[in-house]
Amino acid sequence: MKTNIFTLLLLILCLSCSKERVLPVLNNYIDENGITKSYLINDYHFTTQLGNEFTIENTKGKVYIANFFFTRCSSICPPMREKLIDIATTINSKRFILTSYTIDIKNDSVSVLNKYSEGTTISKDKWFFLKGSSEELASISEKFRASFTTYQNSNDFYHSSYVALIDTKQQIRGFYDLLNNEAVILLKDDINLLLNE
Repeated sequence: MKTNIFTLLLLILCLSCSKERVLPVLNNYIDENGITKSYLINDYHFTTQLGNEFTIENTKGKVYIANFFFTRCSSICPPMREKLIDIATTINSKRFILTSYTIDIKNDSVSVLNKYSEGTTISKDKWFFLKGSSEELASISEKFRASFTTYQNSNDFYHSSYVALIDTKQQIRGFYDLLNNEAVILLKDDINLLLNE
């Protein structure tokens, strides 16, 4: 009898472990009337580090991560950049890209972004460093639920170490703290999960 119970418990455990995790869809917000609204990340116009236009067409059929940064950042950006380089080299799929939006539109020119990009050694068709107008930046940061602010009226900024993970349908599927090693491991797993959907 004990053997049968043990076998049954082992079978249940194996079946529960074989279930693949399903990531939630996080493209919702509650409007001023308390009604849940859904949206897609599908309307934007930015310029890449090569001076090319970057729109929804660049992310169609792609799984990607998005983050906010600025090239002169000396606090959280360097360790975030190292984690992003690691992710970019670990995930070999051509269906995976990275997008990094500068929040310092005054100082981060296209040429500055290009030089910063070259320091990563990641292909420029895999990692896009993006610059847009203040209106476009405000719009995309709202969609990615990101916030940033200037530090004491200086040229420095407070910003988050989180990245968003977006699927091939332009839906946000998760947020991950790049300064947390466990979160980075989970992010890599979830990227592969979406690539295999």
